[in-house]
Amino acid sequence: MGELISIRGRNLYVEQYGQGYPDALLFLHGGPGASCLDFCYHQAKALGQSIWVVAIDQRGVLRSDPLEPGDSCTLDDLIEDCEALRSYLGIQQWSVLGHSFGGYLAFSYAYKYPDSIKRVLYEAPCFDVSSSMESLIKRAYELYRDINLNDAEEIRKILRKSFGAKELWEAIGPVFQILGSDHKDRLYLHSIDPMEFNEIYKDPSIPEENWSRSRTHSASLEIEGRFFESLIPLFPSITQPSLLLHGQYDPVCAEDQKTAFIEKTPHAEIIVFENSAHFPRIEEADKYTRAVEQFILSH
Repeated sequence: MGELISIRGRNLYVEQYGQGYPDALLFLHGGPGASCLDFCYHQAKALGQSIWVVAIDQRGVLRSDPLEPGDSCTLDDLIEDCEALRSYLGIQQWSVLGHSFGGYLAFSYAYKYPDSIKRVLYEAPCFDVSSSMESLIKRAYELYRDINLNDAEEIRKILRKSFGAKELWEAIGPVFQILGSDHKDRLYLHSIDPMEFNEIYKDPSIPEENWSRSRTHSASLEIEGRFFESLIPLFPSITQPSLLLHGQYDPVCAEDQKTAFIEKTPHAEIIVFENSAHFPRIEEADKYTRAVEQFILSH
């Protein structure tokens, strides 16, 4: 279903479903560097029954061309790739749906090119890295204190320090090392087992070496540092209908971000997924499909 499309001098991996429907939706994955693989596993196909769904691996990620030394990968590069892809596909306007960091990217795209975007949807977004990382570290402490109190105290020490957004982002690595992969995955999931979730990523058609591409993509964005800036002050500027899809147990989109979103964003709605954490599209798939369809097709 996927193809490589030359956009701004590099090949982007693109999957399309429901091509030709009048309402088009672009999906932007998180990470940075996570790929659209898990969205296309189910949601892209389900939504493609009524919507023209376009999902991409962002520049340098997994099935798109790898980043070579000297290649640029900034927030503006990702935005310009989206806008060039819209033009290439002949879509006058589309909606954009971003997950986690992809929510930050979706907002930034809508902010820069408001005439290209009909609606903006955010799934468990990170609008403010400092807020999200502090919330994530708190959840890690709560998860681990009943398993290993000594290691949990090491996590708690991080919370006692006065960190900015970049320092909190960098502190997540040591926290994940303390947790280990199994407990780390439980931070992001509520009603699905991590082993079942990780089965989605076992695609034998993807060469093993492709998975390392994401690290270069993420490192480039970290060096630029723009996504460490909070988007909350810009909320009033997004005038398109906006929908936040929020898992009740999600540690990334913290309470202060949700409150600011509904109070400061014009034409904003929130849908809560009571049995989900960071991936409602997987944990409550049918409800998610209905919510996205209704929001896009009813406006």
